[in-house]
Amino acid sequence: MRTGIERVVQGLALAGGLILLALVGMTVLSSLGALGLKGAQAGWLPQPFAIGPYKAGYEIVELALPGIVFAMLPLVQLRHAHARVELLRGRGARGLDVLWQVVAAAMFALIAWRIGLGMVGKMRSGTETFLLALPVWWGYAACLPGAWGAAFVAGYNAIRQARA
Repeated sequence: MRTGIERVVQGLALAGGLILLALVGMTVLSSLGALGLKGAQAGWLPQPFAIGPYKAGYEIVELALPGIVFAMLPLVQLRHAHARVELLRGRGARGLDVLWQVVAAAMFALIAWRIGLGMVGKMRSGTETFLLALPVWWGYAACLPGAWGAAFVAGYNAIRQARA
């Protein structure tokens, strides 16, 4: 079962990483376009370089970035890659790890539930971004798979560690 879960969470993290690379590329191109526009206006670049920045590229980044962060959480949770402090050894440490996995599962489930409620509220209200008029609920929807995935993985880790 672990290999199946690992494949799914790796795929989710890979998708988040690819979207992050696309956002970086978009931001770089937008910055180069702004530089080209300023250079053409100053007279040190020819007019064809006067492309300018993307219109409201920051709105796209603003909508996508939380989903990217949440896409990484299940893999981080599966690999126990969160910051840790080792206070106990042996059975005490294992028991504490199980407790924290249960707490993490509950926390991620609560976060996912609240994101879902927020998404429904934004869908009903029809809230859109200011310049591009993108539906704001898209950003919430991008967070849900990672949030629920992290809750599931934390629960799976708790059960697996309790049996060990």
